[in-house]
Amino acid sequence: MVIHILLLSGFLLASIALVQAVSLRFALSESVLLAAWGFALGGIYMASGDLWPQLASSFVTPALEPRLPPEAYLWIFLPLLLFQAALSVNVREMLGDAAPILLLAVVAVFVATAMVGGGIGLTGLGPVTDGLLLGAMVATTDPSAVLAVFREVGAPARLVRLVEGESLLNDAAAIAIASVLIAAITGDAAAATASAALRTLAVELVGGLAVGALAGRAVAYLLPNLGGEGKAEISLSFALPYPLYLLADQVLHVSGVVAVVAAGLVISGLGRTRLSPRNWEHLQLIWEQVAAMAGAAIFLLAAMQIPATLSAAHWGDLLALVVVVIAALLARLVVAFGMLPLLSKLKLTEPVSAAYKLVIAWGGLRGAVTLVLALGLAQNEALPESTRRFVAILATGFVLVSLIVNGSSLKLLIKRLKLDLLSPQETALQQQAVQLSSIRVSEEVHAAARTFRISDVIADEACSTFRRSIDLCTTAFDIEVALSERERLAIGLVTLASKERDLIPRYGSGIITVRNLDAMMQNTDAMIEESRVSGRIGYQRAAARILEDTPGLRLARFVARWVHITQPYSDALADRFELLMCRRVVLHELYAFSETSLTPLLGARLAKLLGTILKGRIEAVERGLDEVRACFGHGADVLERRMMLLYALREGRARVVAMYEDRSISKEIYDSIRRELDVAWKLAVPRAHPGVLLPSEAALAHEDAAPISIDEADASRDAATARSESVEQAPREESAHEGTHESAHESAPEQRAAP
Repeated sequence: MVIHILLLSGFLLASIALVQAVSLRFALSESVLLAAWGFALGGIYMASGDLWPQLASSFVTPALEPRLPPEAYLWIFLPLLLFQAALSVNVREMLGDAAPILLLAVVAVFVATAMVGGGIGLTGLGPVTDGLLLGAMVATTDPSAVLAVFREVGAPARLVRLVEGESLLNDAAAIAIASVLIAAITGDAAAATASAALRTLAVELVGGLAVGALAGRAVAYLLPNLGGEGKAEISLSFALPYPLYLLADQVLHVSGVVAVVAAGLVISGLGRTRLSPRNWEHLQLIWEQVAAMAGAAIFLLAAMQIPATLSAAHWGDLLALVVVVIAALLARLVVAFGMLPLLSKLKLTEPVSAAYKLVIAWGGLRGAVTLVLALGLAQNEALPESTRRFVAILATGFVLVSLIVNGSSLKLLIKRLKLDLLSPQETALQQQAVQLSSIRVSEEVHAAARTFRISDVIADEACSTFRRSIDLCTTAFDIEVALSERERLAIGLVTLASKERDLIPRYGSGIITVRNLDAMMQNTDAMIEESRVSGRIGYQRAAARILEDTPGLRLARFVARWVHITQPYSDALADRFELLMCRRVVLHELYAFSETSLTPLLGARLAKLLGTILKGRIEAVERGLDEVRACFGHGADVLERRMMLLYALREGRARVVAMYEDRSISKEIYDSIRRELDVAWKLAVPRAHPGVLLPSEAALAHEDAAPISIDEADASRDAATARSESVEQAPREESAHEGTHESAHESAPEQRAAP
């Protein structure tokens, strides 16, 4: 048995590699190719099993006649797929679409179950309970095929988020409904009522979320304490999904699916600040490869059993399949066009365009999970033979129709709806980026031609071919004409906030606390969202928020003032000092990035305005640092020395790694230096607590108050800047004076913030 499984594993991996290569070579759907190859293997086994019994028993029989329980395939493959999917999403971006995602992932499953069951019952093609069970099976969507199409055509990011979010949670809803229906069919009346179904679903969802969130938090807490090399962190991440899934599903009787997804989402949100950027990217890459192989393997194994399942079908099943396909499509159309607009009217989410709704309805492809659920149910001997045959055949046929019809036409639908096209703003930026890159490429090509002693004529031809290959327009292009200043400013602010989010994790690994890193990452996410909605005013408002006094700082100040216990106040000020130091260096890097990268892209006028905004933020941080130093006195030098020592040790480690990678030093020398640096790092990480000065009560009161003269100067400066340079004022604003006053008012919190 073990030998057969090993042979089967090698054969599956080789088949997956072949299918993936063919998919890339001929631009065909990987899911369709896997289904076709698995179907062919199953057919070959059925046709030639008598001719080559040894070969068939070694490669195919372990898959077609497993000695594992039916749900074992879910235990083996589903945790990996779900955890990787959750690990790869941006949690904060998905939270903005939480309402439509929950609608698609939970409510849509109930609607599909009811409409498929009703269609089967009304047409007399089978019992209503069998139809409902079938509806729950086909309600789960498989994102792999549709997301592959999205990536190929460049679908909008929000559309991708909606489909990803739906697929993460609808498996749990479908499994919960199916368990209630199975109880009804097998005669367990207590578990077969509607109230029991809702109670089961609520318990599984809420319990799974709680268990998964706790497990994700625990792993996130351990990640920064595993040495920082990346090996232990990756091993710990692989140790989580299986035990968590089995604990939730088998012991706690909550949704293992939701628990794994919740844990992945928590680690996705927190892991970026607990691992170095390099280790985080490495972890993501490994998980992506493992999930790709697992998804392809489960799809191939399920597809291999299709011929045997369909061999018992008859013409009446074909008519039932037509009814199921129509009912399932109508269910998705009802949810997309009938229920999603209600969320917009209730102000629970931004409106979803008609084109998005149509793609969501048509692109709800079914795949491996539906097949495995159906095939597992076919082996459940507690169910009547007629129910098992009915559900297995129709679910299998439905998956094939979904992949062949919907999957093959989805790309055409996206193109017909023009969802693959860039927005006017993105088109203008693309044109500008291409124009700038072509200039740089031309310089590099001509320099290489001189090195290789190739004539300039050939170099010019190569540059011309390059420009044609990226569709560079021959006409002159001016981005300041193509995009309004408001549009360019919004793009610039979002770009700055996104770049800031990328820079912050570089100061992890102990240089500043994880708590401060999390706060700054959350703040950059807020800046991105506020910039998209409110432009410069929103960006400044979100940026100023992190400089406001935290409740912990206010409480520690109160205790220091009245109880004369200064340690909590000293700790809070030390945290604030670290945050401000990191924020200052990141802002200086952002300023240089704006000068070098955004000036040629957005224009000199816009870059100057962005520089003015960044300078204002830097000045506010400098004032905050001065105020913290005043509280510490000379004790601030202790914190500064520690931060610089840690930074030097980290940079030294990076230089040694670079020298080892380019073979300048041997492995023995590298290991020796690394051990010394690790010892120095461990000695430097513990933070000393410098004594905090206790000013008089009057001085503390003055410290709490906003310095009037500074605020007046800042407000005056911001008002002048807004009058001369701000592009935030639209023609529909009440007056230029009011818009300027609002800009100055909104920027004031960052100026006033003080510990």
